[in-house]
Amino acid sequence: MIGASLQQDIRARSNTVRFLALFLGLSLIAHGLYYPQEWIVLGFILSLYNLFKRINRRGKYIAEQYLSLSPTDAMLLGLVFLSLLGLLHPVKFLEGIFEGLHWVVLWLCYRLGMEIALDDTAKKHLLNYIEWLAVGVAFIGWLPWVSKVGGRLSSVFGYPNATAAFLGAVLLISQRKKPVVLFLFISLLGTGSRAGVGLFLLVFGLQQVLIRLKTSSRNGLIHNFKEQRIVHRYFKELWIVVLGVAGLFFVPLYYKSAWENLIAWGFTSSSWQERIVYFKDGIVLAWNSGGLPQAGGWWAFPTVQHFPYWTADPHSSFIHVLLNQGVWGIIGIGIWGIFSLAALGKTWAKTNFNTLSEKELEKLKVKFKIFTVLIFLVMHSLLDADFSFGALGVLFWLLVGTLYNSKNRVSAQRLTRHKSVVFLKTIGIIGLSLSFCLVLGGILLDSKLVERNQIWNLQAVRCKRLDPNTSIELWTTSLKWDQTQVKIRQELAEHLLKQGELDFGLDTINNVIYWQPFEIKAYEWAQSAVWAAAELNRDTQPEMSITLYHWVENVPLTIERRAARLNSLDRKLWPGHKDFLPTEHIKLLADNARQRQLTQLLPKHKL
Repeated sequence: MIGASLQQDIRARSNTVRFLALFLGLSLIAHGLYYPQEWIVLGFILSLYNLFKRINRRGKYIAEQYLSLSPTDAMLLGLVFLSLLGLLHPVKFLEGIFEGLHWVVLWLCYRLGMEIALDDTAKKHLLNYIEWLAVGVAFIGWLPWVSKVGGRLSSVFGYPNATAAFLGAVLLISQRKKPVVLFLFISLLGTGSRAGVGLFLLVFGLQQVLIRLKTSSRNGLIHNFKEQRIVHRYFKELWIVVLGVAGLFFVPLYYKSAWENLIAWGFTSSSWQERIVYFKDGIVLAWNSGGLPQAGGWWAFPTVQHFPYWTADPHSSFIHVLLNQGVWGIIGIGIWGIFSLAALGKTWAKTNFNTLSEKELEKLKVKFKIFTVLIFLVMHSLLDADFSFGALGVLFWLLVGTLYNSKNRVSAQRLTRHKSVVFLKTIGIIGLSLSFCLVLGGILLDSKLVERNQIWNLQAVRCKRLDPNTSIELWTTSLKWDQTQVKIRQELAEHLLKQGELDFGLDTINNVIYWQPFEIKAYEWAQSAVWAAAELNRDTQPEMSITLYHWVENVPLTIERRAARLNSLDRKLWPGHKDFLPTEHIKLLADNARQRQLTQLLPKHKL
């Protein structure tokens, strides 16, 4: 019975490895798993696989490993909860739902990675699959018909820095021969990613130094020198060195843009400065929200920016989590990371390498290399949009899962004796998988679930004349669902002003400017709309008309004051700042509004 059960577990792990390799490959092909539609489809596939796998599970001795909930489980499920909590204060409601789904996908990847943690053969096969996937990514990037973003190797990601993060991570755990490693390294250089190459060299150097320091004393330095036959190996592999040098000349010769970007290490470059701006604005947004989770929090960046820029991502995992999961998300990840790092450091420091067998030593080295990959990905993600590409998140949490360590395999046998415990945990995991599967399946079958705001907007337009109050309610609900809908906010403002709701309409006009503070056309539209409302209500609401005329008059001053707050860095990063001036149309309306105030008659009791 025991032998049969163990054989079932081995076959299950082997199938899991193949599925995980296939899932990661599909994630890479799907633009690195960046767009929501790709997350939904692949997330549904993953949840369906996980559900059937749990239902059909028959192995006993894997029960303790898979069913026990670790601190990592608690942290990941906590991030799912915080993502959904952000729906109470949404910037984009749908982003909060997708954010929660993202973390559920990553949690499932971690759980599947745990399943092969104790099987060294399965783990080795998974790492081999990952390395071959990296070779495929690099090869695709070099194909002449694959676009090069800015002349830099982008491959399936369409973004050079994400490609660099993936290639650098795989290089740190590479088990292949030197030609494969060399090809991957030259491809890494071809991305032109300064952070990717720089952090890879730093982490790789520290990785090799620590491994050499711990292993050099096993049989003595002199003995190792003789056994390794360093001089003989040098001449034998000299062709690899020559090939490497040729490759280094190839990159600057045929990919000049990538090379120029790679060697531009000045921190005064616009790229570094923009990252700093994103980081500062992210902190301001978090402060404004009180550190609470906000669904799609980063999408409010236009409301705090000091000069106009557009980016769908804050280019920092720290800011991404801070805005979407709040301060508690940062604290949770920080505590988990500190304890994980401390645990590895303790194990590494206390292990006596002289007493380990070659097999045990190799296992520990692989574990250490995987940990350095995680450090590399975390460090790079602090400076770029790495984990917005789900493929990098999948890779990260798969590797975290493979580091799971069961302190005592015998406890698995003890656990299976408590059938009620096993049953409850199985039901819990199956319940989560089933819920996730049903949610994603529902979205796939009914795409209108993710387009609710568009439906509300269409309904508001249809009943604008017959039932204006219902239109206001529908537009207001739609804006709560997605605050970034500037055009809808404009329609609501115009509708309110025409209905005589001047106070509410003017507040909505100010909100339009709040979301487009550097768009001259927005100021022109807003000024014209307020001017029309003032003229329309000049006789019926003279006091409010004075307020509206005054608002129109102050538009040029508002623009000039905002332009005056631009510092030298803002002007450098925004070449169009010279054109941010009141137009002749704005000046003309402001002058007319000033004159109309002088001729406006107030009620007798105000005279």
